[in-house]
Amino acid sequence: MGDEDDLGENPSDAEVTLDEKRSDREQNLHQIILRIERLFVTGGLRMDFLTPAVLLIVLGSSVAYADSTPTWWDGGLQEQFGVELSVFLLLISGFIIIANIFLIFILFFSLRLNISMFDEHERTMSEQGMTMTNSQGYAEVRRIFDVTKRILRGRTFVLIVSFMLVAMSLNPLVDDYRTPLSMLALSSILASLGLQVTAPLGTFNTLEPWGLLDSYQPAVHKTLLSDPFLDLVRAHADPLLHTRMSLHLGEIARRLPDLDMVVFQERLLHLLHLRASTAIDDDEMRKRLSKYIDQDIMDELFNHPELGEATWVRLLSHSAIACPPFFRLYDRLRRQQVGNSFEDLWFDVDIENLAQGRTNLMAVILNRGKSDVDLILRVQTPDFRPKEGVYRLTVPPAEISSKDDVESQIEALGESMIVWQSLIPSVFGEATVSIRLENTEGSLVNGRVLNVQSRADLTTRFRRSLGSAMIVTAIFTALIPAISAITAILPSLS
Repeated sequence: MGDEDDLGENPSDAEVTLDEKRSDREQNLHQIILRIERLFVTGGLRMDFLTPAVLLIVLGSSVAYADSTPTWWDGGLQEQFGVELSVFLLLISGFIIIANIFLIFILFFSLRLNISMFDEHERTMSEQGMTMTNSQGYAEVRRIFDVTKRILRGRTFVLIVSFMLVAMSLNPLVDDYRTPLSMLALSSILASLGLQVTAPLGTFNTLEPWGLLDSYQPAVHKTLLSDPFLDLVRAHADPLLHTRMSLHLGEIARRLPDLDMVVFQERLLHLLHLRASTAIDDDEMRKRLSKYIDQDIMDELFNHPELGEATWVRLLSHSAIACPPFFRLYDRLRRQQVGNSFEDLWFDVDIENLAQGRTNLMAVILNRGKSDVDLILRVQTPDFRPKEGVYRLTVPPAEISSKDDVESQIEALGESMIVWQSLIPSVFGEATVSIRLENTEGSLVNGRVLNVQSRADLTTRFRRSLGSAMIVTAIFTALIPAISAITAILPSLS
């Protein structure tokens, strides 16, 4: 996958999808676990946050009522349950911890199924003569799996320690130390919840074709886009989806050897975007695609149970969310809204207005003249990394022959020179990016200065502040028993 020219390169003798190699039992089990996870843990009830929060309240109440019993419990309720209120609350805490461990077990099991499916797909690719280990994004996906596994192990360890502390608190032999042990259990749960708030688990799965898209972080880019829509979508597609679509499209390419899959995929994504922006309707899109594939292939492409039209649309919409400057530039080019025109060149740039982490800069040059133009595009900024990027461009004249509006738009984009530069903020606040378009002698012929608001994600900042406060509180809570013991011992030593 590392150096394919399109998503459907390396056609195999027969398309072998991952689900065909998995047993029905494992497939159904994965679907059931994913539904349970979404209903109770990662979505729906969100019990991964609810149960620790309830546990904090119950354990805190147990510590508060360790030396005194309220009147409403001291009567019939205590006789009915046969224990003091603090002991009863400790018993409830133990059950809640067990329930939380069960939720962690569900996440562990889900992670195991996801890794198993990814490994099975990797073996399938090896059988087809393709490798994933050196492909773009492979190491990132493996890192996601490893980080999730470490987080789950850490949570499990904390819960087991808390359960042991609660169990020891219920032991009559250590009744005098019930309160310190309960406070230690309380502090461990509070610290665990603080870490959970600071670094929440990402939601992903390998069962759905698009299950890794939201958690996958593409590489930093400094490149020219030869096939803009395809290059953009391919950059944001995780390696699992990328290779699955390679196998699927490879089968179509094998049956249609005269079809240029790169041109076809670029045209397909382009038309899907035009349909999404209501520039064309579905009938017109299919009519234009019928020039490349027949109706049977089109139905197979769009109605595939996993890699059909819904997957293409999700890929495109995900790329639009992740890299909006490209789509704003394209809309301006499509609607003939001029950015900067000089001589026979059309030049425009765009960048994300609010930079939260990595941001994307796009520049497009369209040569409407009759000869090649040599230019130097220089990106300079004191507020981002890298601080300078230099592109030496030879922009050929655009060959736009079609009088059809849609076809001329497609040709104009294909004939444009598009630069994609990823920028990483080095400061927060008002940031500037200077784009200089120079001739070969270094003289400025056009340019733009863009202002960007660079700041940390407010949600992330709040989450980290809250998590840090919880961890600090947990440390002081754990120190209270030690301070109390030292205070009691010091008078006897004097």
